[in-house]
Amino acid sequence: MTNAPYPTSPRVIPTVSGPPVIGSITQLYPHRLRAFLTAAYREHGPVFNVTGLGQTYTVLAGPEANVWTVKEGHRHLRSLEAWRPNDQAFGVQRSMISVDGAEHRTFRRTESRTYARSYLGANLRRALSVTAEDLVPLRAGDDLPVAHWCKAVITEQLARVVVNGTARPYLNDLLSFVQNTLMVRVTRQRPPLVEQLPGFRRARARSLGMVEALIEEHRRVPAEQAGRAPDLIDDLLAAQAADPAFWSDLDLRVATMGAFIAGMDTAANTLAFVLYRVGLHPELVPDLVAEADTAFQDGPPSMDTLGGLPHLHRFVMECLRLHPIAPAMTRTVTQDFEFAGVTVPQGRRVIIGTTVPHGLDGCFTDAARFDPERFAPGRMEHRRPGAFAPYGLGTHICAGSGMAEGLIMLNLAAVLRTLDLRGDPTYVLREVARPTATPDDRLTLRVNAVRHPAVSLLA
Repeated sequence: MTNAPYPTSPRVIPTVSGPPVIGSITQLYPHRLRAFLTAAYREHGPVFNVTGLGQTYTVLAGPEANVWTVKEGHRHLRSLEAWRPNDQAFGVQRSMISVDGAEHRTFRRTESRTYARSYLGANLRRALSVTAEDLVPLRAGDDLPVAHWCKAVITEQLARVVVNGTARPYLNDLLSFVQNTLMVRVTRQRPPLVEQLPGFRRARARSLGMVEALIEEHRRVPAEQAGRAPDLIDDLLAAQAADPAFWSDLDLRVATMGAFIAGMDTAANTLAFVLYRVGLHPELVPDLVAEADTAFQDGPPSMDTLGGLPHLHRFVMECLRLHPIAPAMTRTVTQDFEFAGVTVPQGRRVIIGTTVPHGLDGCFTDAARFDPERFAPGRMEHRRPGAFAPYGLGTHICAGSGMAEGLIMLNLAAVLRTLDLRGDPTYVLREVARPTATPDDRLTLRVNAVRHPAVSLLA
């Protein structure tokens, strides 16, 4: 008689340990998430579970997860459950970020033109005028409040460029409404009671009133009558006229509000981290300043000029690697799939740890070190499959990545051209989530001198 081999048991997905009941929930906040998932990846490999408050999430992480997501994610994952609560806050059941397939492509075709790098290039002077306005008051000896300054500048730039409006009178309302809505509905950092507070309700009413007034003005005076190029709202109104069954008035309101959400929670926070690194690495600043001076020597730069500044570009890329604003993506499994030797079941909520590879020495040499030259020709470490994903992955990759990177490069060059800045050697970075990660309000840069008048940026 021969002995039959023991049956092979299916691999069980390991679970990250955590306190009873709350589990790992506090580690899933955006400013802690990448470090937490990276540590768990090192211990458990590319697939593991995390639990919290009675929910289980399966995490796919590492370069292998990123490669799988690009190739197979659209077949097995959907966005609806992660973003439906945010849609409902605006009175709709869907938006570009919450749907997949044909519906997502329809939203994306209409909304993405005015978030493109080329669109910013055609409106670069208008964006630069905002930077100049917000640099003019600064004098030698002043402190630049980094996080707030970046939010004010980027939000106003997107208002003027993307929807031909202004956010200046509404900035505090927009910050309160948008950030609290996301922290209640999406990241769940705050309780639903926040939405009932009088201050929030006022901010919501003023923010939505601003957006509705912009849409009504565009209806009343179309682009051709106003003598301007069509913007996002014009594109939305044209889409509604062509397919009114798809585009409701509320859909237009949400899409228009997206211009402001994009500014204050992606590009602005990234720019804040970039300026933090300017203060932290004075040894790298002379090369950056030299390129900024070159960019502005013949007047406002073009997008091609900005794209040809290697030190500035590598500096920004390294900031995107070490301080990614979107550290992961949350999805729901639409059908069972196999990954890394395990079966992930239908209905399971999954977290794709898209930026875990950013902190792995196997993807980036001495990954914890700030080294912009890792993006230089001859190294190009980010070109390794699955290694670099600061804007997400797959069909939902950030539609505004070109606009965001262009604004960051433009504002960094303008700041360095205008100001001689010094970091506070006693400052220790403390990240907060509002809802995406940003340096806290204690981060300031001292204006050592005004190198060139801010108004000369437009000369």
